[in-house]
Amino acid sequence: MSERDLGKADTGGAHLHRLVLFSDAVFAIAITLLAIEIHPPEHWRGVSDLFRQMWPKLAAYAVSFAVIGVCWFSHRRVFARLVRADGGLDAFNFIVLGLIALLPLATELLWEQRGGQALPVYVGHVALIGLAMGLVWAYAAFVGKLAEPMPLGEALYVLVRVTLLPGLLCGLSIYSLIYPWGWALIAVVLLGLNWIGRRLAGPKAA
Repeated sequence: MSERDLGKADTGGAHLHRLVLFSDAVFAIAITLLAIEIHPPEHWRGVSDLFRQMWPKLAAYAVSFAVIGVCWFSHRRVFARLVRADGGLDAFNFIVLGLIALLPLATELLWEQRGGQALPVYVGHVALIGLAMGLVWAYAAFVGKLAEPMPLGEALYVLVRVTLLPGLLCGLSIYSLIYPWGWALIAVVLLGLNWIGRRLAGPKAA
């Protein structure tokens, strides 16, 4: 097979498949680094003292674990709607992956500062991930024409969902660590978005 044939083969389903595999690897590494960066305190007395000292790290880890999970889920749903890939999609997707790879650093800032300036930096970082995901979908659906055919309303719904969901759920998760009833808000948001998505998708969602 010539280099020209290889180049053609890499612009369709094979290109998309390799991009998804590479992206999944970055998500997996980022979520692993979250745990690797957690170290026990040098001095602790008993289990209660251990968890008292480690609570900020464990809370930040839980939030970031959920954030990466939500981002991966959004990424998977976006790429499941694509039929091919191109260089433009690669570029926008690399922005997403670069921000995901920095999330362990943002998490470390969050547990070291325990609020203050670190909190808006962290939430802002997650919001940037959502914005980058929105750029991926906007390019794929409206510019590169890489997505499967769908109604305009459904395409716009996907854009709003992938752009806003990471930052929104991140803020609600941190809020829920202080006010536990915030988890009910998260459930309402997720159920509401799923209901809207099913209504827009019509019979396909059944």
